Amino acid sequence: MRRLASYVIFIVCCGLALSQQPERKCLREKVIVFPELSTNTWVKLHPNESMTQTEFTVCLRFYPDPESSNPCLFSIATPSNPRDISLLWFVDTKQYQLVIHNSLVQFNGLPLNLNQWNTICVTWDVKNALAQMFVNEVASIKRVVGPKQAFKGEPVISLGQCQTKVHSAFHLSKTFTGFISDVHMHNQVLTINQIKTYMEAKSKYKLGDYINWHNLMYTIFGSAEINEKHQVTFKVKEEQP
Repeated sequence: MRRLASYVIFIVCCGLALSQQPERKCLREKVIVFPELSTNTWVKLHPNESMTQTEFTVCLRFYPDPESSNPCLFSIATPSNPRDISLLWFVDTKQYQLVIHNSLVQFNGLPLNLNQWNTICVTWDVKNALAQMFVNEVASIKRVVGPKQAFKGEPVISLGQCQTKVHSAFHLSKTFTGFISDVHMHNQVLTINQIKTYMEAKSKYKLGDYINWHNLMYTIFGSAEINEKHQVTFKVKEEQP
């Protein structure tokens, strides 16, 4: 009951701007700009179905500016847990953090380029609770994180913010500033070759079946906005299919 109450509060706190209707667009060659350190600025993603997943892969590209100490890139809250999935990085320690079912694991030694594009994919499987992270074509070891249980229910999926505590919404220290692009979520653990294809972006990579950047329904809050990729960066390494 307490978890359900926290999720309801999260919906109320983060969904006050319900007058903003969701849009569905192809965002190929576009980025979402997060221009200021504000808990009111974020993007909600709307999947086509409720969450019933036992494994997943999340991939995205981000262009960071270290305004906050541990910015959150991607987050999913469900009725059973406000921190079902969260992906963050820590400026001071140069670590990436993955939260699964409110349990966390940190990955050390992976690259992070400020004011440049970074490409990240993370995988997790309920059978063994093993997670692995790939950043700029560098693979981490596999780490155990979270209980062996599936993700179920109606999710709240956010870019640029994380819900971090029971009965609270967003925290300023976890606010992301910069650009995010090419967000895809799959209902499976992608193969190494599929992840490599996404990382290189030189040929047609596998589009997400749960979240698809080329057919994305989303709602923007605060000062976040959609821009053409060439308008915000001079050099773009990714070549989209």
